[in-house]
Amino acid sequence: MSEWTTKLNKLPLKDFSELFTSSSIPDNSKIVGTYRATFVGPDWLRAAAGPALTISGLGGWWGKQFKDDGTATNLVQHGGNLETRFSMRLVNRTSALDGKPALALIYGAENPFPWPHIVDEVRPLDNVSFLGMTHVNVGALRKLPFPFLLEFQEQVDGL
Repeated sequence: MSEWTTKLNKLPLKDFSELFTSSSIPDNSKIVGTYRATFVGPDWLRAAAGPALTISGLGGWWGKQFKDDGTATNLVQHGGNLETRFSMRLVNRTSALDGKPALALIYGAENPFPWPHIVDEVRPLDNVSFLGMTHVNVGALRKLPFPFLLEFQEQVDGL
C-alpha cells in the first residue's frame, strides 16, 4: 500500500473536495503514461466501488493509460492480462466540483451507459500521483464526487 493510499484512506469523504480544490491543475503533457488506480476514502466507499464498477461494465478496473494525443483509456484486469476499455478525451475545462480550471476525462458517446454521463477530474498530489474525482454529469450529482488515486507505473506487466 502506497503512502498516498494510507493517507487518503484515513480521510472522511468531505475532506476530498478540499484536497482536490487545494491541488494545482495538471499539464496534459505531464500525465502521459500508465497509472495504477486505487479506490480511496472511507471503508464503506471502497467496499462499494468494485461492485459498482462491475455492474457498469468496468469490473477488474486496474488503472488508466494516458496518451500524448489527448486521449485515455481505462485498463481492466482480465484473464491475467490488462485490456483497454472505455475511451476518454482529456479536456481542460472548469471543474464541476469547485469552479476552477481542471483536467477532465470525458467518456465518449460510443461507451455504454452510464459512461457517457460520467466525468473524471484529476489534479496532481505530487509528480507521479493524481487525485481523481468521479462524478455523474447530471444535475446535483455533479457535486457528489467519488475519489480515486492514480500512481504512475514505469513498467506494467500484461499490457
